[in-house]
Amino acid sequence: MPKLRYVFLLLLCLCLTSCAGLLLGAAAGVGGYKWYEGALTVVYQAPYEKTWDASLKALEDMGLTIENKTEKLGSGTISTKEDTNNKKVTIKVEYKSAEETELTIRVGLFGDKNASNLIKDKIEGILSKK
Repeated sequence: MPKLRYVFLLLLCLCLTSCAGLLLGAAAGVGGYKWYEGALTVVYQAPYEKTWDASLKALEDMGLTIENKTEKLGSGTISTKEDTNNKKVTIKVEYKSAEETELTIRVGLFGDKNASNLIKDKIEGILSKK
């Protein structure tokens, strides 16, 4: 019984320090993620080009129309038209290293955490198949 108490305390500490998401994400090919000021920032363990392509495919698979996509050296932005809920999706893609890419996903003006997580999961699923 005392061991169970220690396990519970460890899990509680992880949740309070937000490390649980990092630990769970790392096992699934995500280096980490955070929600801040209406945007979800995700670090994928994948090259920039694969992540860029997976982001485009994920939005198209979700039935969103790409309105604008701009790429510069090592970074890019993808924007969609507003969906049926009148929310626009913007994804910023940034090169971090040869095997690491950072995405910032914002849904709507003030952010939608659930919708952002759905997009994150969709991109992750596409990346894991490649």
